[in-house]
Amino acid sequence: MADEWNFEEIDMDAFMEESECAEDDPLSGISPVKKNMVLFFLIDVSSSMKGERIDTMNRAMREVLPDLINIGGTNTDVRVAVLEFGSGWNWVTPEPMLLEEYQNWRDLSADGVTDLGMALEELNVKMSRKQFLNSPSLSYAPVTFLITDGYPTDNYKKGLEILKKNKWFQAGIRVALALGSGVDKKILEEFTGDPEFVVEAKDTKMLYQLVRAISVTSSQIGSSSVPVEETADELSERDVEGTKQDMMRDALREIRGDIMAADMNDVDFDSGW
Repeated sequence: MADEWNFEEIDMDAFMEESECAEDDPLSGISPVKKNMVLFFLIDVSSSMKGERIDTMNRAMREVLPDLINIGGTNTDVRVAVLEFGSGWNWVTPEPMLLEEYQNWRDLSADGVTDLGMALEELNVKMSRKQFLNSPSLSYAPVTFLITDGYPTDNYKKGLEILKKNKWFQAGIRVALALGSGVDKKILEEFTGDPEFVVEAKDTKMLYQLVRAISVTSSQIGSSSVPVEETADELSERDVEGTKQDMMRDALREIRGDIMAADMNDVDFDSGW
């Protein structure tokens, strides 16, 4: 049997090169011990999230963090970065935190409008080698998980157009979770680039299940290597990106099927909010 080799040993820097020439890195000649991957959570904390929705969100985040420990195995450090947005934005984590060190979730509170566009612009700033993705080690493209229950009240298109030019964002996995039926899913499809990456939580129980399932699954896939047979054609960064997107698409179909099957006896999902 032909030996397998790991395409993703290639540094993502070549693909992610920014407009400015990078300064010489004194660590560039040192072989990295571990790769890195950042899981970004963008969480809506506008006033429509008050009550059961924000309470369930806090519970889900408290309980999913321990599930994510060691999700990247011995070769990958998975870090989490949490951005809340309502009237403006705020980084709950001042920098990406190692999951092993970020196990004390601070409950979020809900109030204000829904400044999604501002949050997307801020995410673009931090999704950079000069900011939150500044690890000297090799890096996997990030996973971005957007959770919202409403319609943006600011110019989301401006923020999204800026973010869509970000090469890290382009290469990463992007999933959106719509809370309830009042969300404009077309906007979320613009964010993910694929309607299958938009998932609806119809009640608080489903919200809890989906946050846990999608967080764990996307982290597993995002931090995984894509094995390539020695006899196969060489894969480009775009091929690796596409392979992981396909893996995540299949996983989301399975997650939907499992959760919907468990809840099929419920008569009116929206009444659960």
